[in-house]
Amino acid sequence: MRPELINAAVLAYLGDSVFEMMVRDYLVKESGLVKLNDFQKEAIKYVSASSHAKFMHVMMDEGFFSDIEIGIYKRGRNTRESKKENLDHIHSTGFEAIIGTLYLEENYERLEMIFNRYKEYVNGK
Repeated sequence: MRPELINAAVLAYLGDSVFEMMVRDYLVKESGLVKLNDFQKEAIKYVSASSHAKFMHVMMDEGFFSDIEIGIYKRGRNTRESKKENLDHIHSTGFEAIIGTLYLEENYERLEMIFNRYKEYVNGK
């Protein structure tokens, strides 16, 4: 599979699903929550476009992402399905494109590394 040949919007579509699954897996196994409503509220902290966008800005400033990953991010960020998308959604799409690409490349170690940093970011650590 060559992700560079796949439409960046499709990579983001896949990345959104992969990241949602990672979040749900983490919350079910490690959060201690028991009510579905609580899971849904907590998941929003992790899967919101605003959280993705802020995380990307912080991690890019820290040099966390490779040049290749930044290129994927820019490809994803530049795919707009609607002219009415807000900036957070645009940046979130770039983040999701990275996740989708890493998943297709079966780079699970890097996915886990990103997710661990993301959890730290969301939880303020």
